Amino acid sequence: MTDVGADDLAVYLPDVIVGLRLNLVLLSVAHVLSRDGTQTPVPLGYPDPTDVLNPAWSPIGHRIPQLRSDPTVNPWLIRLAVTRTVEPKIVGLINFHDAPDERGFLEIGYSVIEEYRRQGFAREMAHLMWAAAGKHPAVRGFRASASPDNKGSLAIIRGAGLLHVGEQDDPEDGLEYVFECTVADYVPRMPVS
Repeated sequence: MTDVGADDLAVYLPDVIVGLRLNLVLLSVAHVLSRDGTQTPVPLGYPDPTDVLNPAWSPIGHRIPQLRSDPTVNPWLIRLAVTRTVEPKIVGLINFHDAPDERGFLEIGYSVIEEYRRQGFAREMAHLMWAAAGKHPAVRGFRASASPDNKGSLAIIRGAGLLHVGEQDDPEDGLEYVFECTVADYVPRMPVS
């Protein structure tokens, strides 16, 4: 993997990735670690009526130990998807599961709050993350997994050029199809500003 310092990483994955309808706002290490249940959570800076970081449906429980072990991976991790409107609203979360692996691949995960589904937000979120990360010199490809019955995610993943490469039994989600593509084979489907 190419050695890229923290300052250089911010060039590829800034604190805010700007899209047409959404900003993907990086949670700080302090934001994430404050959600460990032993302290008062650091406010998100946006109204959060759905408790977007609730461990029952967010990756926060996985990310806390990662950041305790290595806080430098934070730019790859949890971002709020916030509307670019007069009164910004959190519509979901997106993250890579970690920094690029030994092959240079990143696995994506995302979730849209129920009331904002079927409006194209997940597609915009995924494409913003892939487009930003794909410019990083250490990134060679993308990975995603989805349940066979998650038609929305499957459409986003396949539409981006990721190909079915296998299956896995996820302890939390059950059977999932696994998809991958190289950065060169990635197909941008959402214009970015």
